[in-house]
Amino acid sequence: MRYDSDTILLKLKASDASLIEWANSRLPAPLRNNDLTGQLYSGLALLRLAEAVVGRATSPAVPESAFPSGPNDDKLDGLFRLFDFLLDNDVKMGSVSINDVRQGKRDKIVQLLKALKAWEDKRKDILRSIGVGSAQAGSFMAPAVTSWKK
Repeated sequence: MRYDSDTILLKLKASDASLIEWANSRLPAPLRNNDLTGQLYSGLALLRLAEAVVGRATSPAVPESAFPSGPNDDKLDGLFRLFDFLLDNDVKMGSVSINDVRQGKRDKIVQLLKALKAWEDKRKDILRSIGVGSAQAGSFMAPAVTSWKK
């Protein structure tokens, strides 16, 4: 039995469906999830989402070829870089493992999406509390100009 995307979205929790919409709005078109019957997001898509939320790319850049092309592919460098990036930026991801992402476990991918959304919400709250207007992607609360230089 084949379901269309609207039917699958209805079967997901409302919060999970909104997370997918949130993630898709921050990802380039080729990495967006348009088929909710399969894996939610690949390691590459999760890294690009994390970069968009944090407001900066990994350094050095992580190529697409560093990620596994399927659950039996042994390329793990990209996944290690994803988890390093999340840890370096203090994203609280709970008990999600590299293997969970590699295997495309839906509940663990949703857990990562929730962690990234929470990180973004926290950042926006901090920016609002210090009086910064809208929270745009960019360096986390870094001053635009060094005022001590003359």
